[in-house]
Amino acid sequence: MKIKNTAIAVMVASSFFISTTYAESMPTAIQPMLPDGIKSEVLNTLKISDIHLPDGNKPLTCRKLRFRTVDVKPGSFINLHSHENRPAMLGVTKGTAIVHPYQHKPVTLHIGDSYKEYANVHYARNGSKTEMLTMTTFDLLDDGTPCKGVTYPQNTPLLKKLKADQDSFYVSAPKAGGLEKSNPVYKHNVSDIQFSNSSDKLTDRVMRVRKVTLSAGTSVPEQDFSNRPTYLLVLDGSLIVDKSGEKDTTPLGKLETADLVNTGKVTIKNNSTTAVTDYLVFELWDPKDIGAI
Repeated sequence: MKIKNTAIAVMVASSFFISTTYAESMPTAIQPMLPDGIKSEVLNTLKISDIHLPDGNKPLTCRKLRFRTVDVKPGSFINLHSHENRPAMLGVTKGTAIVHPYQHKPVTLHIGDSYKEYANVHYARNGSKTEMLTMTTFDLLDDGTPCKGVTYPQNTPLLKKLKADQDSFYVSAPKAGGLEKSNPVYKHNVSDIQFSNSSDKLTDRVMRVRKVTLSAGTSVPEQDFSNRPTYLLVLDGSLIVDKSGEKDTTPLGKLETADLVNTGKVTIKNNSTTAVTDYLVFELWDPKDIGAI
C-alpha cells in the first residue's frame, strides 16, 4: 500500500517538535500549597490533546493505561521501535539510559529522570557495560485486543517509511538481539477507569510524572484519588500507603509500587522517622485538581 508523501511530510515535520526535555516545571499559578516537609516536583507532562495517532489506530478510550519496568543487561540495548501508536512517559530507576530518537540528539537519562515519547521512533542503550539498567514505562497501550468487536491495525507509517527508504537512522539502529526483559506491573482498561462527573474527560487530561519527597516522619494529608488515576513507585526509603477501608498497610520499600487507580481516600506517609523518602507519581492528571500532592 502506498503512503501519500504529503501525509508523511506533515508527520515527520511534527516529530521535530517532540520535546526531548525530561524535566519540566509546573507553572507557578497552579503550584499547590505544600505542608512543611513535603516537596512535589513535576518532571514531565504530556497533554492527551497533543497526541495524534496515525489514521485507523485504536482510540485512546479503548486502550490500557499501563505501568511496567524493563530490564536491560549491561552493554545491551532496547531495539528500534515506534511510539507513533503508543504515547509513553519513560524513566529510569536503576543505571543510565541513552535514548536515540529519530531526528533528535541522544538523551541521557539517570535515576529519577523522565522522558516523553510520542509520534516518533527510537531505540535505547544501557549506558553501562557493567550495571543493569531498569526503565519504567507509563503508556496508553493498544495490546491488540478487540474494542467493541473491532480489532484495529497498529499503524506506524513513519517506521515503515524509514524501513522502505533504508534511512541511515533505520539502518544503523539495533533491530534484533537486545537483551531486555519486560516486567508487567499494572494495567487498567481506560474504559474502566472512573472519573467524577464534574471532572475533565480523558482528552482534557495530562499524563504527568512527579517526584515527591517526604522528610522523616512526614505524611501527605489525606487525598482523594477517585478522580486521579495514579501509580506510585518508591525511589528511596520506605512508604506507607493507607487506603481507606483497607487493613493492609505493609510498608513499601525501594522500587516497590502501589496501584491507586479507582481508589478513594488515601494517606501516604514516610515510614521512617530518620530518613527522607522519595517516590514517583505517574498520573492521568485533571488540571482542575490544583491541590494534587
